[in-house]
Amino acid sequence: MPNRSLRAKILTREELVIPLWLRRHVRRRYVQQIVVATPPWCRRSDFAGLRAERDRLTRETGVPHVLDHVVPLNHPRVCGLNVPWNLEVTTRRRNAAKSNRWEPDQLDMFEAK
Repeated sequence: MPNRSLRAKILTREELVIPLWLRRHVRRRYVQQIVVATPPWCRRSDFAGLRAERDRLTRETGVPHVLDHVVPLNHPRVCGLNVPWNLEVTTRRRNAAKSNRWEPDQLDMFEAK
């Protein structure tokens, strides 16, 4: 999703190289986590199907839907990636209720079938 140069700027941890729009962003820390948690080989187009499904469900139901990280990006016990297979489309309310929770039994979904 994010471009490589933004990722490099965030990883330098030098305040002045981070773009002004990001320094002023209300959810700056979360945006930075998303950028850093997205592997360099992952492209924005890889997420297109998920974004389209999110938008379709929001439009058809009138209920806001979001992309939720199954394994959280920032948790004391795990660190998920921002990749398509770690995302699911869910309602905004359900995502907010889940918060940053993660349970070890969630590992079952990553087992080979």
